[in-house]
Amino acid sequence: MATTRTDPATLDGTGGRDDGWSATPNDDGRERKSRLRLLYHSDLSRLGAVSLRATVADSEWLTIGRGAPFFAPLGSHEPSDSLDDPQVSRKQLHIRWCADIQRFEVDTVASAKRPLFEVSLDPSQPATVSRITGPTLLAPGSCVAIGDRVLLGLELGDTRGPRVDRMGLVGESDVVWALRDEVRSVAQFGRPALVIGPTGAGKELVARALHLHGPRSSRPFVAVNCAALPEKLVESTLFGHKRGAFTGADTDEPGLFRAADGGILFLDELGELPLAIQPKLLRVLQDGVVAPVGAHDGRRVDVRVVAATNRDLDALVRAGALREDLYHRLSTHVLRVPPLADRRFDIPELFVHMLRRLRVDHPSLDWLWSRGREWQQAVPIAFMADLLRRGFQGNVRELENYVERTARQNLTPGAFRAPDPPSLASASFVLPSGSIIPPAPDARGSLEEPRVPEAILRAAGETLGLAHKTVLKLLPPALLVALSAEAQQRQSSVAEQTATLRARASQSLVTLLEAHDYNQSGLASALGTSRTTLIKLMDDLHVPRATDLTPDAIALARSQTGDDLAAAARLLGVSSGALKRRLAILDRKPGV
Repeated sequence: MATTRTDPATLDGTGGRDDGWSATPNDDGRERKSRLRLLYHSDLSRLGAVSLRATVADSEWLTIGRGAPFFAPLGSHEPSDSLDDPQVSRKQLHIRWCADIQRFEVDTVASAKRPLFEVSLDPSQPATVSRITGPTLLAPGSCVAIGDRVLLGLELGDTRGPRVDRMGLVGESDVVWALRDEVRSVAQFGRPALVIGPTGAGKELVARALHLHGPRSSRPFVAVNCAALPEKLVESTLFGHKRGAFTGADTDEPGLFRAADGGILFLDELGELPLAIQPKLLRVLQDGVVAPVGAHDGRRVDVRVVAATNRDLDALVRAGALREDLYHRLSTHVLRVPPLADRRFDIPELFVHMLRRLRVDHPSLDWLWSRGREWQQAVPIAFMADLLRRGFQGNVRELENYVERTARQNLTPGAFRAPDPPSLASASFVLPSGSIIPPAPDARGSLEEPRVPEAILRAAGETLGLAHKTVLKLLPPALLVALSAEAQQRQSSVAEQTATLRARASQSLVTLLEAHDYNQSGLASALGTSRTTLIKLMDDLHVPRATDLTPDAIALARSQTGDDLAAAARLLGVSSGALKRRLAILDRKPGV
């Protein structure tokens, strides 16, 4: 197969990778092209990066591997380059865009050290991983895993250069760029604007972007949550009051409209605004005159009102909870903020962005980055695949909460700990390279742990020779239930059921060893069993130990990793200390 390695110096017409990519076919500086999104990499600083424009060309094969393609340092990304992962082959897979059928074609490389998989990220569908063994057509939105080292999203997008203003909004999805374009144009006008979207999607961020990118950027931005205002104080809070206007009014108060004079007043949760106050708000919007409670004369103000809501305003109007004339006055310009489900490929970038902000106050989190720069997987691919499959009904706010819980669990170096125990996953699927990828909760967001019938648990314990509590720590309850249901559906024999259970247990054990840096004592403690039992389980499930490594296997791993013992140990699936001890034993043997 003829392949093409694209040099980054030829991509932007400047000989460099830091240009704003102004040389594009369209006047607005954007170009909808097939591209790759880096959804997982051991180095967190690279997550979310987009392949340089024109990298995946129509009908031209591109070879993806350790040294190509190049990924752009967009938005808040630190400068990134190629995959550069020593555990990925120089030629790992081929890919091209077939414009006539609107599909990516992916093909394998026979000499590649890592297998390829198509990974299902749609939370509404069963979690699946399909081995790619030959030419495969994939639709935009698909995801390809290079073993357990890299996760690539295949998509079409209007890629913008690194110098284009991202307005404080994180993400490279088309829906986010469309929103930025709307903000840029609406910001130049002065009439009211309405920001609508689901809860937690970032409506206030959009309102602040309107402020910062318009002619009022040097003037105040005043935000108020209408739902948090006591009904009796809404009027005085918005419009002010005179001293003595009501009980407790001991001083004159200007109100939020006067505080925002010359700038923007952001009315969040507009749908919660009391009906009684709406006529006066409408009058202020029409005349620009604010009359404080208890005052006979008003004062002219120059305020742009931006309102936001997650409620159906048309339904509120029909129900009589929102005045129709006020609705039409506020909706001169309407901005729609997309739910996180419509921009799923932005999740890894958002995750790292939020985690990076927490690192400012919690420097100990730096180990998550530093370990990745040494090609160790501090954050496992299983965790990121789980994030990509989650429903996130609370959108960006829910993700932010999840990131903070993740940070709290990982303030000190060691095995990565996810906020949700693996047993809460509704099922699991496995990359044969060892990573168990739990799918997201169901569409209702439920994380309720299923109860494992006693018969299933007893059979699993007898098959694996483990106590019930250890079985549940090794294999999630949902997986045990799912395996039993699948066996009944297929009418599998006892021998087939036993083989399947042992295979899944072996894969899970490999993943847990990797998560504990191959520290057998640490893993045994986490499983609630002894190191002797763990070693017996490893032998029984044919999970390799350092004592099983042959001189040839060690020599090959050292050759592939440039004689880096730490990297060779990771490649062999053992700890560095165990590999060194094995080498010392082999060196003492005559003829070895």
